[in-house]
Amino acid sequence: MFSTIFARSPIQHFVLKHFLLFALLTAATHTFAQDGRLPLDSKNNISYTDSGQPRLSKTELHEKVKAWVDKKFGNAQNAITSDDTQAGIILITSYIPVIHSDYQYIRFDLGVQYKDNQYDARITTLDGVSAEHSPVRLNAKENDAITAKEQIVKTESNRKKRKEAEQALQSAKADNDGINASLYNLLGDLKTYMTGPKAE
Repeated sequence: MFSTIFARSPIQHFVLKHFLLFALLTAATHTFAQDGRLPLDSKNNISYTDSGQPRLSKTELHEKVKAWVDKKFGNAQNAITSDDTQAGIILITSYIPVIHSDYQYIRFDLGVQYKDNQYDARITTLDGVSAEHSPVRLNAKENDAITAKEQIVKTESNRKKRKEAEQALQSAKADNDGINASLYNLLGDLKTYMTGPKAE
């Protein structure tokens, strides 16, 4: 229907294609957008999840997860903390660089549960790591800080203080967005590897 309406000229066709591409990208971005907040599960714990349905047996998925860990983190033996082939669960503990004002890395736990033609991945237990201080456990307080800063911005009547509060809010949101970007990209990399062609 849309093609008959807009396909009158090559320019209109070009505009339609780019409009649809923009709409799809916007929808994909909003799928992961958290408005500066970290994703929480029903128990209020930070939780990033993803799943895939590669056409591989349980054994092939096990080998592929191990190969991805080896490729991504350099040494599967150091990163894999538990490998239960019977239950179909691999637990990984490692670090990922992050763009954040307080931390250079995020230490995380990644669990991958797999069975024939299906895997589920979940990242939990995050620690912010910096050379300047001990690791800091991240939790729902990161989101509470955003909410508190939003409230200050809404209620502050002094222009200068309001501007400072807005900057603090934007900085806190940018920090959380940096964590989200790193961890969603990690899950995306896992999905690309798991659903990609078999290694020869």
